[in-house]
Amino acid sequence: MKTKIKFLVFCLIVGVGNAQDNLVPQHLNFTEFVGDVPNPDRGFYRPESYVIPVDGETPSFPELRTIISGTTVSVDARIVYMEFDLKNFSSNAPLNGKPIGPWSADGDVPPDYGTTQALTPAALDYIRDALQRVRNSEAVAIVKFNYDGRGHTWIANEKFDQVIHDCEPGAKKGRGWYDSGVINESDLCGIPGHEDKNWIQYHLWQLHSVFGEFEDCIMTVKAGIFGPWGEMHSSSYARTAEGYHWLLEALLDYVPASRSILVHAGGVMAWHNVEYDTDYSFTNLMPAPARGTPAQRFGMFNDSYSASITDNGSLSEGSALIGNGDQSDYDRNAALTWIRNQNNFYGGETVGPGSDDNIYPRFPNVLYEAAYAQTTHLNTSYSQRTYKLWDDFVYNEENVTAPFTPPHDGVTRTAIFDPLYNGKNGMEYMRDRLGYRLVLREANASKFVDQNGTLRFEGKIQNVGFGNVVNKKNVSIILKAKDSSNTYRALTNLDPRDWRPDLDSRADNTAAWRDLNFSVEMGAFGKVPRGDYDLYLKINDPKEFSATKRCIRFANHDIWNASLSANLIGSTTVTP
Repeated sequence: MKTKIKFLVFCLIVGVGNAQDNLVPQHLNFTEFVGDVPNPDRGFYRPESYVIPVDGETPSFPELRTIISGTTVSVDARIVYMEFDLKNFSSNAPLNGKPIGPWSADGDVPPDYGTTQALTPAALDYIRDALQRVRNSEAVAIVKFNYDGRGHTWIANEKFDQVIHDCEPGAKKGRGWYDSGVINESDLCGIPGHEDKNWIQYHLWQLHSVFGEFEDCIMTVKAGIFGPWGEMHSSSYARTAEGYHWLLEALLDYVPASRSILVHAGGVMAWHNVEYDTDYSFTNLMPAPARGTPAQRFGMFNDSYSASITDNGSLSEGSALIGNGDQSDYDRNAALTWIRNQNNFYGGETVGPGSDDNIYPRFPNVLYEAAYAQTTHLNTSYSQRTYKLWDDFVYNEENVTAPFTPPHDGVTRTAIFDPLYNGKNGMEYMRDRLGYRLVLREANASKFVDQNGTLRFEGKIQNVGFGNVVNKKNVSIILKAKDSSNTYRALTNLDPRDWRPDLDSRADNTAAWRDLNFSVEMGAFGKVPRGDYDLYLKINDPKEFSATKRCIRFANHDIWNASLSANLIGSTTVTP
């Protein structure tokens, strides 16, 4: 009798446990939608230039929906590239033209110059106003500050290829040096309480509060502050490892720790060598940094994306500051591997495609390198000629898998063809694959769950994009009653940054499917009435103010709920 009772108790316990943990397959569409899926922190961006005024003005804001330049492909952009020109706040920055020199034409007059000074309250309010317009939209911002957004201090033609003078406030070889040959001995700002800061450091200190105030809608900050266009070359500051060190240290301090900083490989390794007494270079590559470390916060903005062996110097920038200091130390494969190891944002803008035999801006090399370097963002507007090549490319197996041999190493490579895009054009594929692109591949949820029990879910998700989810996101589960509009929400411990892409993004590559598993105590939802519920996954930034903006949408068919800004992943029944 005792044995029978024990057996019955055991069966009861097992039965309750199995009922509680009973996972059943969910009847959803696990296939990928072909087309544009607008999401934050990824994709084609809309560029917008701003000259920060000394006195008040109203900033502009671009249309997010557009046709990518040179193509027939439309995009609903979710990034605004905000280039803030600080020329009004530097006595070395020409305001309206190039300084007089041997390149000048008869009748040219000297330009007006800005005035080295602190950023005024009106200037800071202007920046806030511009960022508020981003917050009010569905977009996020790449933020950049420079002192010569028009490139007035650079000459590039068949006779001259040189910087004229430094454009930054207080710089050694600024306007005074250009006029008299006398080097400025000190760049310190002299502001009471900030006597240890140079003018750039002081301006960044002033921007610190703005970065923090708009952390929710800032995707990343570009360290593009030295030299013409802020491209981090042709400036006295950009020619020394120490210049990169103090700039990146300032940005690490003033940009919120949750946000990345875009530099280039040589500059970051120069910073690392000074800060940590290392000797990294393109031939002694900096290893992949751990998540959460200062070194991992750096991504890269490429001003001549996929243009040439060096990308017109964007990939090799800073090579003079590391290794043997010679251009021969540079290696394209090493630069792209550094970018991949950073597991951060990488993108920029293309330039003209050059000669017909230049394979770098052409398919299939573009596909291969974008997947390897994990490209996240590109300019909608530039370059029209290169983008037309991508638009004209017919995405089929023969074209995509045609072997190609880059001249930088002579190694023949083959890109991977995804049959899902067969017959589309190359630009459509690039638009959809920039950054992350998440597809739910498998879903199993508790068939029913007690009001005081634990909701369980086990599934698989595939990141079929080139890149990663870089900025941390909250992942919440929403219970939505099937017979009403009532919803209940609880936070999970999922981290989308773990949903890494694979070089092979095809649907049948199940090795690239990542775990999507969680358990949530029902008490975390509050008091949930019994009944039938749909399960939704909501993914957004921890700093987000809006309930519906900047949420991540899966690329599946028929699972996006626009009113919740969440993805349907299944259903369950809550029992007493």
